[in-house]
Amino acid sequence: MAQPQNEGQDKQKVIEDLTNVLVTNNTIEHTIRVDPNDETLVMKVNIRELSFMDMQKAIKEFVSISAAGELEIDLAGYWRYMYDRCIVSTTPSANTTQLLGLNHFVGSQLSGILPQPQDLLSGPLADGNSE
Repeated sequence: MAQPQNEGQDKQKVIEDLTNVLVTNNTIEHTIRVDPNDETLVMKVNIRELSFMDMQKAIKEFVSISAAGELEIDLAGYWRYMYDRCIVSTTPSANTTQLLGLNHFVGSQLSGILPQPQDLLSGPLADGNSE
């Protein structure tokens, strides 16, 4: 939470540049298992970091509120968005359509390395409303 302007100013240090607060274009390579019976069979998945705005857009993709105030959650929409926005590449190469057609075991492995829906609901919504 942001502090009032006069409190603690003598301890604060303004950053010199934005390098450390911007999302980088770097990816993180993950190795996921593709066969529950053979741990040697794997696929490589390169994931990019999401920005704050990407996370806000993700929430829009899977949470909707009706005119009557009813909350609807579409997890398929959420994972579709995450696959499209977070997964930069895979080895072997797979496009979004192929990723959406993965079997349950591989899909569970893949979803385990992506941001989780509950993290977005407790993170960006709470963080964005804290001031």
